[in-house]
Amino acid sequence: MTTESKAPVSNDNTRPLSGPEMLERATEGFNLFQDGQFHESLGLFQHLASLDPSEAYFQTALGACHLALEDLDAAVACFNRAIELDPSDITPFVNRGEAFLRQGRVTDAAHDFQHAVSLDPEDKDPLSRRARMLAAAALESSDEGAEAEAPEDRS
Repeated sequence: MTTESKAPVSNDNTRPLSGPEMLERATEGFNLFQDGQFHESLGLFQHLASLDPSEAYFQTALGACHLALEDLDAAVACFNRAIELDPSDITPFVNRGEAFLRQGRVTDAAHDFQHAVSLDPEDKDPLSRRARMLAAAALESSDEGAEAEAPEDRS
């Protein structure tokens, strides 16, 4: 997230929020999320996203809230928007991949995890490590599903 506000925004319609104030509110939303207060975090990030719809971080945070609340379609939509806004960020790819896994969309999940890994070829970001682990799990799940569906060889 940038510390500069891209548009004049306000929480009380009388003065714009500065970049540092937006960052402070985003930090508050992140802390609420970390504390398991997903609905509260969601509300705060919805407000921030309405104030600055071009900030990818807000869309990613909204997606994470929806994911935590098991609203998978809304989570995917938010991650899609975050990716449109910043295709170089690993986070929405990993999180969207997790949402896809929960929806049973294993191939889509694997693609997202592989893309996340490609964004960090030096394996410095902990999220790319998570993506590697989830990709392996997705492939294993996909292999098990294919084996379960394969007809028995009765020759």
